[in-house]
Amino acid sequence: MSDTAIQTTLTNEEWKIIMALREIPDSPLRQKVSGLFGELVRFIQQPRCLGMQSDGFPCGTPHTSCEECQHMLKVLDDLAARVPVQN
Repeated sequence: MSDTAIQTTLTNEEWKIIMALREIPDSPLRQKVSGLFGELVRFIQQPRCLGMQSDGFPCGTPHTSCEECQHMLKVLDDLAARVPVQN
């Protein structure tokens, strides 16, 4: 992890996510969660589905109902169902 300070404005929800990640003890689990979270966010920002759309261009938006995005939503739903909700 880098010690470089970054100045930015965060929403309350963004702050909660950052603090939750920082509170995970330094361990292989933290590295795995951090890496997976980063990859998940990158995919959602710019999905690059392998299938072509009807116009012949690759899918590049999460707002379509392509098979890859639907699969990702199902994976997230399955994960959400497995993670205990804590209040």
